[in-house]
Amino acid sequence: MTKLSFLQNQDIIDAIHVSHTKQPDSQMNNEVLAFGVFSKSMPADEKTHTAQTTESTADLGPVSEWLSRHFPKNEAEAFTAFLSSSALKFSGKPKETLVLPAYGQAALPCIVLVGLGKEEKITSQVLRRAAAAVIKLCNSSAMPVKTESVRLQLLLNKSIPSPATQDSIPLDALFCAIAEGALLSNYKFNQRKTTVGPSGQPKKREVPTVSAVSVVLPEGMTEGEVEAISKKQAFAETLADATHAARDWVNDSANFITPTFLKTTAASIQGLSCKVLSLEEAKAMGMHCFELVARGSTTPAYLIHLTYTPKLASATPSEKTVALVGKGITFDSGGLSLKPPASMELMKIDMAGAATVLAVMQAIASLGELKTTVHGIIPACENMPNGNAAKPGDIVTSMSGQTVEVNNTDAEGRLILCDALTYAQQYTKASEIIDLATLTGASIVALGKVAAAAMGTSDAMIHALKASGEQAGEKLWQLPLDEDYAPLLKSDVADLKNAGAKGEAGTIAAGMFLKTFVTEGQAWTHLDIAGPAFTSTETPETPAGGTGFGVRTLLYYLYCAS
Repeated sequence: MTKLSFLQNQDIIDAIHVSHTKQPDSQMNNEVLAFGVFSKSMPADEKTHTAQTTESTADLGPVSEWLSRHFPKNEAEAFTAFLSSSALKFSGKPKETLVLPAYGQAALPCIVLVGLGKEEKITSQVLRRAAAAVIKLCNSSAMPVKTESVRLQLLLNKSIPSPATQDSIPLDALFCAIAEGALLSNYKFNQRKTTVGPSGQPKKREVPTVSAVSVVLPEGMTEGEVEAISKKQAFAETLADATHAARDWVNDSANFITPTFLKTTAASIQGLSCKVLSLEEAKAMGMHCFELVARGSTTPAYLIHLTYTPKLASATPSEKTVALVGKGITFDSGGLSLKPPASMELMKIDMAGAATVLAVMQAIASLGELKTTVHGIIPACENMPNGNAAKPGDIVTSMSGQTVEVNNTDAEGRLILCDALTYAQQYTKASEIIDLATLTGASIVALGKVAAAAMGTSDAMIHALKASGEQAGEKLWQLPLDEDYAPLLKSDVADLKNAGAKGEAGTIAAGMFLKTFVTEGQAWTHLDIAGPAFTSTETPETPAGGTGFGVRTLLYYLYCAS
């Protein structure tokens, strides 16, 4: 686990002084000190008209001024001369990094610059990614020195304009984003790699080298501002830990992450009540769609129901109750509508919705202080093609009483979710229901790996979730659920079929199917996370693999949305 702390500017100045005088407790020679640098428009008389022309340059003045005031004179002058060199190829664009020469001063920290882009365009996500870019650099072979400790002084001025309102962005939000970015970047899944070779010799297992991150606050902070920012430390740490947990579960293999594993993990979370239904119990309650999918595998299936109840002694509970429902297909072969091998290889990730819900519930239990009652519901099973498996053309009665023609056994996620949604409405009486699922490949065609598709019955709820996603650095894009799409699911032999026409509004058709099981007046949002739940292209804050998408959005929604 990465150690996180918030430091005031004077703490860094004192440490530099101690380090330069080489007192015994000096620690700065093993650290990286990273500064954020804005870009600015290049003066007209400096622009050229070549193909390499850039319209902006790095605004290095604040960094030079800070170094001149707080570093020893000779070193500060050397750094300032380097920064003013015309050969310096650093523009300050977002995520760009530059390592400054050490000038032989081992007692001083290694200096890294990271670009923030134009000051008037700064957002929490820009700072989140800048912090992540620094940590990624420090963990890479491109870093000339290896360090375990990084101090992020990304903002030298506490007055930052907001591009949306032109008001100041809340300082606690800015520095929480910096902390999140650093922690989110410092991740590596290697739990299944051994540390001993075939002959007993030790093997090195690749792990992040950074183990401690300090977020440095600007000069001139008031006690109240420092206190407000410090209160965000637990939120940033818990958010990152929960995201990492979801990533671990998605990255691990299906022979380890089974429905039984999800059940055991859920039951182990302290501070939550946990109810588990066996498949037989779920079937007895009328969850025949869930049972139809689960019976194709010999692996036991479960309906998992976690509940967080506010502590009445510490807070008056909110009237709002939220139910989170996560698709928990721990492996998806497609059933008898078998996937081709290339499409099946990564189907361990089909429980990403369940991983998100489980991680969020774990985070809520850790943080507490939430006035809202929250339920986490996970239908967990495999989709396999044994002799008992669902057959294309089967008709099944859902928990809601509606009949479904199964024309595609590989559209199984909506079958287990429809019963879970009915269960959520009947047994939690939630005022809001949010489901997350890696539901359709069509959402990847439409939105790629960048955004999740959002659909539902309440525009206000979707807009609030989108705003929380913006805060968290996760994008949601709303798709329509107009009744004009209902004919896509028309069945001649049942109330509806589980899959629409191939190549026609596949993501919306899946959403329309789920909407059929949501009662009139129920606020409900469906998030199809098939695209952003797993990526082969990393960003500074998201290594390749499972991303933990949705964890941050839901935690921001539950804790920060008005």
